[in-house]
Amino acid sequence: MSQEKFDLEEALKKLNDNPTVQKRNGTIKKKNPVKIEPDYRYEACNDSFPCANCGKMILPEGAGTHHRNHCPHCLSSIHVDIEPGDRKSDCKGIMEAISIWVKDKGEWAIIHRCKKCGKINTNRIAADDNPLLLMSMAVRPLASPPFPLHLLESFIKK
Repeated sequence: MSQEKFDLEEALKKLNDNPTVQKRNGTIKKKNPVKIEPDYRYEACNDSFPCANCGKMILPEGAGTHHRNHCPHCLSSIHVDIEPGDRKSDCKGIMEAISIWVKDKGEWAIIHRCKKCGKINTNRIAADDNPLLLMSMAVRPLASPPFPLHLLESFIKK
């Protein structure tokens, strides 16, 4: 009998210490379990969410990848990662698309700069990105060169 009482007391102690169980007015109810966040370094992101910059809804479909990391409408992102996909950054600033980088095999990537902390990241373009915005960023340096355009003529004539 004393062994049964000990086991019952031990079981009640475990229930009281268990973070997923709540005891109220003598009844035991299961608490909401702790939500485990997916690790986007290894798992696809299938969430839809509004863009923090332009407010348009961002859908996972159409990106051509399982790792949506910027808005296809305004090309902005959010500073959520320290390493790609880890979601460990506390900054949460808006990452502004500032330029285009052409990678080794001709693939384009967007260069983002955080408006809050200044961190710079790159993200591959997605299949549904706004092509007009991509092109306007790509030609921006040509539209305002760091020298007078008439100097080009003297180099061409040489």
